[in-house]
Amino acid sequence: MGHFRRGVSMLKAIFTAKPVRFVALVALWLAGYKLATMLDVFRPYSSLWFLPAGVTLSIFLAAPGWLKAAPFVANLLLVSPEFSQVFVDSNGGALTQALHAIRHCGIYGLVAILLPRLAEARWPAPTVKSTLTFVVLVVIAAALAAVSGVTLHVWAGNMSWQTAWSIVVQWAIGDAVAALVLPPILVPALRRLLGRDRAAPAAASGWPLHLLVVIAALAIGSQAGLLNPDLGSLWYLTLIPPIVAGVLSGFAGAAISVFFTSLATPVAAYLLAYGGEMIALSLLLTIGAAAALLIGAAVSEQREALAEVIAERAKLEDTVTARTAELADAHEFQRHLVRSLGHDLRQPLHTIAMLAEGMALRASFDEQALGQLRRIAGTMSGVLDGILNYARFDKAPAAPNRGVVGIERLFAQLEAVYAPIAAHRGVTLLVRSSDGLLVTDETLVLQALSNDLDNAIRLSQAGMTVTIRHDLRADGDALLVDDTIESELAAAPGAAGFGRGIVARICALLGAERIEGPGQHGLLLPLSLPRATPDGCADTSNS
Repeated sequence: MGHFRRGVSMLKAIFTAKPVRFVALVALWLAGYKLATMLDVFRPYSSLWFLPAGVTLSIFLAAPGWLKAAPFVANLLLVSPEFSQVFVDSNGGALTQALHAIRHCGIYGLVAILLPRLAEARWPAPTVKSTLTFVVLVVIAAALAAVSGVTLHVWAGNMSWQTAWSIVVQWAIGDAVAALVLPPILVPALRRLLGRDRAAPAAASGWPLHLLVVIAALAIGSQAGLLNPDLGSLWYLTLIPPIVAGVLSGFAGAAISVFFTSLATPVAAYLLAYGGEMIALSLLLTIGAAAALLIGAAVSEQREALAEVIAERAKLEDTVTARTAELADAHEFQRHLVRSLGHDLRQPLHTIAMLAEGMALRASFDEQALGQLRRIAGTMSGVLDGILNYARFDKAPAAPNRGVVGIERLFAQLEAVYAPIAAHRGVTLLVRSSDGLLVTDETLVLQALSNDLDNAIRLSQAGMTVTIRHDLRADGDALLVDDTIESELAAAPGAAGFGRGIVARICALLGAERIEGPGQHGLLLPLSLPRATPDGCADTSNS
């Protein structure tokens, strides 16, 4: 097995050499020339299919660089009488053969230059425009090749004008058949073999079935006269397989079926001693090839257009689904925000009420209490403004209002609101602040931390401690609320309140990670500003 693989690798290495590829292309052209003249039913200048025309056009379209010269070199090899005798009885003279090489390669080289430009696509492209351009150019080129060919033979004295005009139609149709049939199959295959296109030829799939259908059509068509003399010859049944293949399989199926039909029909005609006019059979193949390729191109183009429509429809449906989900999220978030009015403003209002009661019991106002009252009022005003700001987004997802926020200021607002509440419940509130800065939405962060801080103080018993702190981590800034609540009590149904869903939505909006664990809740904000780890922290106790 190892020797076999090494042998295959060696053959691949040899074939990748450009001189070897050039020789292979020359041999391919000469093989086509020999095949076009080897059967007795074909006259030298009126082959049923003149395969070199198709091989030349295919090489010009597929081969890179100087490898395109292979058909011209192959033509020049026929200048030698000794060499040409292997392929044809007479080459018409060295000069005539050299002029034929220039004529033949010039005409089909021009087609190879014009085809991609007029078709506006890299050929073969399975479109009606590209295929129609190909068919028209091939028919014109075949006619020019025939007229110029017979003219050259008359000039060289190889035939009379009477003989020339008697074979010019057969010559043109023979060129047209080969130039129509071979390139759709040979160009993709050569591009892959020559390393210009790594994808397998599209027509390669399903070829056994196409070949079987062609053989069946030939068998029925050629033997119909034996089965029923009234039927005569039904060779026109060979039109059916390529057209059916084009309808069912598109351009690729039509190409492979046309190839098999055109390849098998002359062989069948030779073996079965076809007695009709050869021009009728070759014209049948020409019309069938052109019709099948155009039908296949139309089917492929229609399928491609339908696939694009389906893809656009799926894309549109995905977009509608995504926008609908965004609108649903926006509506749900706005609903939570409205509900949070009572949830987040309840505690500040309660604190204000307690401070007002305390001030009322004193003969003179306490400046410290009054300052705290003002800070709480400011916090309430900020929270309310933020909620109303988000409520403005009626038909679009709410977007965070990001800005630079100082952690010390953030924690001071929370302390102003919740320190009196904690003191009233006998809970110690520790605030471990820092001088760090965040780029985030202050209102949303306050809302999230207020929910966690409120739950921690509410569920803590007298004598317990609740800590709010900033933890600078490698992956972001963690704003944490720590407590010493028993896990059973913290996990009780309803312990977290309905604010838990609000916090989850806030984390999603801010791109933050929700932190939930035994004795710890908070959020991890992604890093936004480069800064050093704080050297110290401030402890503020209400006790």
